[in-house]
Amino acid sequence: MTIFRETDRHVFTRRVAERNPLVWGEPECMDDEETETAIEYACETGKAIDRLNIMGFTMRRVREEFEIGRQKEFERYMSYRNWDSILGKLGRDNSELLENLTFDTYAEAFAKIIADGLKPISGHVKDEEGRNPLIEFILRGNDTSSFGFFEDGKDIRLVIRLACEVAPENAYVVQDITEIIHAGYYSEDEAVCEKETRALIAGYPENAPIIILTEGSTDAEFLREALALLYPHLSAYYSFLDSHSPRPHGGAGPLVSLVKAFSAAGITNRVIALLDNDTAAQDAKRGLKVTDLPSNIAVMHYPDLDLLRTYPTLSPGGLEPQDVNGLAASIELYLGEDVLCTEQNTLIPVQWKGYNSTLGQYQGEVVQKRKLHDAFRKKLKRCKANPQASQDKDWSGLSAIFQEIFRAFECSDE
Repeated sequence: MTIFRETDRHVFTRRVAERNPLVWGEPECMDDEETETAIEYACETGKAIDRLNIMGFTMRRVREEFEIGRQKEFERYMSYRNWDSILGKLGRDNSELLENLTFDTYAEAFAKIIADGLKPISGHVKDEEGRNPLIEFILRGNDTSSFGFFEDGKDIRLVIRLACEVAPENAYVVQDITEIIHAGYYSEDEAVCEKETRALIAGYPENAPIIILTEGSTDAEFLREALALLYPHLSAYYSFLDSHSPRPHGGAGPLVSLVKAFSAAGITNRVIALLDNDTAAQDAKRGLKVTDLPSNIAVMHYPDLDLLRTYPTLSPGGLEPQDVNGLAASIELYLGEDVLCTEQNTLIPVQWKGYNSTLGQYQGEVVQKRKLHDAFRKKLKRCKANPQASQDKDWSGLSAIFQEIFRAFECSDE
């Protein structure tokens, strides 16, 4: 259920004969006009992939788990090879099948199973003549693994992630809970997704929202609102530090101290600390170099932007374009050119502040911050009232930040 949100819930009337035969079996009579109230959770495979990736169920992980399972199954069947029985023949056949089986070959067979709507095979059913042996192996399963490699006890979301990857374009992931609702396990209006997710969160951090820490409450406010607007199907997977609750003064230094505190306390939730892309943040981050941060805590800066490579800065000689990435890039410079531009169609400039002798560079800060904040809040309000208006606005800076956030715990598949 963690793959879904309550907004994915659908309650509708359907004919009993229209039930999914993969779940319910073939209907006794296709002409049966009997109806029922169906309750399903459903979302597009693309959204499911985004959500599963964020929870840590990436294709890299699927590949790794496949290889672990394939090797164990191969060794198990090898141990049967010399038995003088049906089990011995099974061991010989399956060990030969698994010995050189690759993930890509497996994924192709899995895709065909989904595309053709093939059903699992019970142990007493004879092999279908002419059927691909790998497909037969996957469909039949056994006492120790499902789908041919997936060890019992492993997280089923690994299989769902693979299914979403190989399913036809525009397919849906559907969880039909009609039967358990009718059986009385839940009431018809119960928020099953939320209830089951809360139960899982107690023991598994990957089911809990990722905590995002920022230098200031304004950063958290703008990122939270923009995430809900730009990536609504992912917003529930992140939790920002409450900008309305009492908290220490903002800035890079306090944020680094908070990261150290989370690390020392053994917080198991996944945490992303977002630092500005400026001199002060780089200086503060140096204090983390001696800290052995756990793998569940990621510390990153706002990304470099092309817009900021030749950005107007105030100097004694007037406005001078400079690359302010790494020197003065706070959240304000990521709010879009439509926010940063004045009525004269010029960008609101950066003012240089103090010089950091350790790093050998100046610290900069965009002027008229309050004006930029007001302009961005108006932009958000207009776009929330009319989602179509979002298409005409510049979200490139915030989108770049979110792409970094989404990849925070992702290992390269290279």
